[in-house]
Amino acid sequence: MSEKTVDEVMVREVRTVTPDHSISEVKEIFKTEGFRHMPVVDADGLVGIISHTDLMRVSHGAQLAWEKKDDVNSLIFESTTVGQVMTRDVKTVESAAPLSEAARIMMHYKLNAVPVTEDGDIIGLLTSTDIMKEYIRRVK
Repeated sequence: MSEKTVDEVMVREVRTVTPDHSISEVKEIFKTEGFRHMPVVDADGLVGIISHTDLMRVSHGAQLAWEKKDDVNSLIFESTTVGQVMTRDVKTVESAAPLSEAARIMMHYKLNAVPVTEDGDIIGLLTSTDIMKEYIRRVK
């Protein structure tokens, strides 16, 4: 059985935000659309990635319960931008890369998600969950 490429396993429905979006907006996107990671782009392209973990860090570990309205966290989230908390040193993988290469990169840098690129454009997102799903499918 030949090894799959990143393109065959990645999520193609990628939602992006800009550095100017508020953390409050990102929290709402995560809640309503079920994402835990989003690439951050500006006019020049990919500039970062924002994750659910980044939101937890901004709230200083306070509960992020979607239903709960915490006035302090709401104020922090509304006044903090993505650009202030995003990870700037973004690792990417090419869509044609073998899945094992992407997994090694993610393990080495302790990443749960990497944007997938083709000719410099973001065409998908590969998460650790995607890799685990593929592993489970193969061992069945």
